[in-house]
Amino acid sequence: MSDYFKWEKDYIFCIKEIDNQHRHFVAILDDIYKSLINLGSREEQGKLLNDLVGYAVVHFQTEEKYFDQFNYEGTVEHKKAHQELKEKVLKFQADFKLGKSEISSEILDFLEDWLIDHLATQDKKYVECFHAHGLK
Repeated sequence: MSDYFKWEKDYIFCIKEIDNQHRHFVAILDDIYKSLINLGSREEQGKLLNDLVGYAVVHFQTEEKYFDQFNYEGTVEHKKAHQELKEKVLKFQADFKLGKSEISSEILDFLEDWLIDHLATQDKKYVECFHAHGLK
């Protein structure tokens, strides 16, 4: 089965730590998609959601550390977007654990929007600042 979520050159920021985390995010999204298509077990899907939540926490902490360190001008707006994304993912994870929700095309649409809007659009805004401070 080919990948639905693919690593694209547009996602490369030439910041090794961030690029590796983004690559991991794309891989998790693709695993979630494959689990949905292949009717993966609830246990497998729960593990993937845990991976996604763990990813979000670590990745957002990484970016925000650099926002603060480099006095990034978009810090407030970007941290707010992180908080909103984290809340949505945590709510979905909690509902999943309680049996109130399943992995569905709705969650995949949300994750795809996150990938396209946040990673490919919002995150690109800090690249110049990070590079200016020597982060590569």
